[in-house]
Amino acid sequence: MKSSTCVPETGSFRDSGARVFYHDGAVYRALSRESLADWERLAASQFHARMRAEQKIVDSARADELLPLLEGDPRWQAVLRHETIPFISYPYEWTFGMLRDAAILHLDLLLAALEEGLTMKDATPYNVQWRGVGPLFIDVASFEPVRPGYPWVGYRQFCSLFLNPLMLVAYKNCAFHPWLRGSVDGIGPAIFQSLISLRDLLRPGVFSHVWLHGRFNGAAAEDICPGDGRMMVEIIRHNARSLRRLVEELSWRQSASQWSDYASQTPYAREDEAAKKAFVRASLAQRRWRQVWDLGANTGTYSLHGG
Repeated sequence: MKSSTCVPETGSFRDSGARVFYHDGAVYRALSRESLADWERLAASQFHARMRAEQKIVDSARADELLPLLEGDPRWQAVLRHETIPFISYPYEWTFGMLRDAAILHLDLLLAALEEGLTMKDATPYNVQWRGVGPLFIDVASFEPVRPGYPWVGYRQFCSLFLNPLMLVAYKNCAFHPWLRGSVDGIGPAIFQSLISLRDLLRPGVFSHVWLHGRFNGAAAEDICPGDGRMMVEIIRHNARSLRRLVEELSWRQSASQWSDYASQTPYAREDEAAKKAFVRASLAQRRWRQVWDLGANTGTYSLHGG
């Protein structure tokens, strides 16, 4: 076999029972005994089959023939092969709408998983990539059986990496990109509180998911959760549904800038615009491109004509 490259798993902050590596241009994941048990339960669920059919979870299949690449390390008991995502992007590169769509996908997966006794270990946008314009969840090792009496451990991470950045844009018209680029942990409740005013506490989600969340910061999960497992699942489900409604209603009222009327104020004459479109088409027609990235696409007019 050709040599392979092992790399840390992007975006997985809790699970050390899985490791991603590349071999012959394909993406694989080595699983520990515990992670293998979680995968087998996930793969046997109707939830997983439905989410794959709806193209919400990355396609994965066993590839244990590659176990020899792991040099007999006893930690690894199985290998999964994942579909290859042609273009990798990061949350600090996304638009407001992309981060919101990724957040909704994550909550939809959590709600669907709960129906079959599964939950999610984390809640990071680094577990989401894009197939075309649709968000795709790539970390199948994030799913595990519900532990009776335990809350959703990904809630704090969801707020820091999804909800707070989205509210920062929606409520303060402040870009989240520098924050996510500067901290892999996102915007925690204490930091977000320093960015808002008392009046902002009246905005949807701020009091409960920022102020109250900050008050419980550092509390151990077992100190704040009831012992009834069924009750805890209902609490998680209620919280996820509430978060989904909140995220879906968040919007960005973009301030006017020198680029706001670019399409109507373009300096091109009609003949120049037609010539530019023809140039783009001719340039792309020189060969069959698998993927083209338009930097500075403006409204996307030339991208569409080039396709």
